[in-house]
Amino acid sequence: MKKIVLLVALMSLVPVVHAEEGQGPIDAKRLYIGGGLGFNSAGGGSGQGFQFFGGYDFKFKINEDISSALEIGYMDSSDFDYYYGSSKGDAAKGLWAAMVESVPVSSKTDLLARLGYDFGDDDGFMLGTGMQYKFDTKVAMRMEYVARQHVNSLQVNVLVKF
Repeated sequence: MKKIVLLVALMSLVPVVHAEEGQGPIDAKRLYIGGGLGFNSAGGGSGQGFQFFGGYDFKFKINEDISSALEIGYMDSSDFDYYYGSSKGDAAKGLWAAMVESVPVSSKTDLLARLGYDFGDDDGFMLGTGMQYKFDTKVAMRMEYVARQHVNSLQVNVLVKF
């Protein structure tokens, strides 16, 4: 119940998006969606799962070049195969929310840092780092390492901006 209340509180902070630029507090051109594969490990087991997410890239910049974004997504680790024996463990899945900071390294490459909270089976804080390569102004690919309470993931994602 506590997770649901916290998720509803976070969602209520997001105002309604207006499609026309200049209307309302959110610019629809700063929204993006993404998804990809996660290579996960937990307690001696491994599994290949997936995630998808949506985000909003805020207009302000820290120190005139560090971008901030808020992402909300869903992760499913898939069942874990354990190295010892033939048993399988349950998948960790659920919603998460994170702030993502991106520092430009070049015109097409950014370093990423992530801090968030997982509301699902692996509830607790999540911390990650990685790189992003921008193919153009609308499409990018990310590779990140994200550590949660119990599940650690090497993730490959593609994101598309509107």
